[in-house]
Amino acid sequence: MAGHQDPDERRKLIAERWHHYGEAFAVFVPEEQPYPAVWHSELPDTDEQGRLSPQALKHWRYLFNTKDFLRDRYGEHHVLETPSLYFDCLVPQFQKRIYRVWGLDSQGQPEPYPVKDSHEWYEGAIRLGIFEWQVGFSCCSFLCKRHWCSLHRKNPKRINPVDIYGLISEFEGISLLKAKDAVAKWFGIKLGDLAAKGIRDSRRPRRKVAKKAVADLLIKYRNMRLQHVEIFISELRTLINSCPLVPWHGRMFDDEFAYFSNKLEANVYRIEGPAVKAYLWLLMHQEEQARNTRGTGMSVSDSELAAALGVSRPTAREYRKRLSDLKLIETEEKKEGNVTEIRIKRTKYA
Repeated sequence: MAGHQDPDERRKLIAERWHHYGEAFAVFVPEEQPYPAVWHSELPDTDEQGRLSPQALKHWRYLFNTKDFLRDRYGEHHVLETPSLYFDCLVPQFQKRIYRVWGLDSQGQPEPYPVKDSHEWYEGAIRLGIFEWQVGFSCCSFLCKRHWCSLHRKNPKRINPVDIYGLISEFEGISLLKAKDAVAKWFGIKLGDLAAKGIRDSRRPRRKVAKKAVADLLIKYRNMRLQHVEIFISELRTLINSCPLVPWHGRMFDDEFAYFSNKLEANVYRIEGPAVKAYLWLLMHQEEQARNTRGTGMSVSDSELAAALGVSRPTAREYRKRLSDLKLIETEEKKEGNVTEIRIKRTKYA
């Protein structure tokens, strides 16, 4: 036993136990198993502000701490209750089911197709392990159709392995910043910025939605009445939630896709009427104007709104008033001669 007091001997003993654990429960890729020759004994120090690099918690010696964190945060979902480090993906516990996903047809245009969001997609899909001596997570599912997920096998921008911050972000549909804050709070430390390779962050992630799909939905409900609003919103929700959540910035535009905030869903319920069509169209139109006019803004009259939606001018005026009352748009008065006209100059996610 005295020999085990030698630091090298103690490390060898620990490494042997790690190797046994890794072989028994598929924790390590064999060639990536830690061993004393590459032992990282020193962890990064805190910076001058007392913050630790987020990458420090990815060190392989934090495997068991990471397990404890996941057990604590997701205990009600029975995560990691056994020695195995395979566990269910928790996306369906925090996010809505999807009924359609979007692909491209033979002409390269966005096209929806139905899917059955089954528990089989998620069962035992996530593997916690050591990858190049760092704690990480990989997805093993061949059935899942959430192709936009950063862990998905068919995602061309797949992050493999993803770290603990990325895992929480994918599970709960929150930003990496919020995920990092949750980890820091549990570990009782201050963490620095997520700026290393493999970390993607956006303070304002948005849903990337095919404009054609939205246009088709607006055409389908061109003659929408009050009794049609509920089913319209249901179809809109299905569409939005089937689309990927992507990092976004204020000058991000696309010919084929619109970028909608997660606040859209709550706002359409607030509107409670056909004016939801106007709100949806105005959001897309605002993006197009911001791209085409280089930030000079938009200006939409009741007549222009009516023409775009295929409704009468009085109906468009009622839509404008409803959105204005909810503070979802900003308007301005334009005077031409003796005529003063109210025009919509901004659409908001208030």
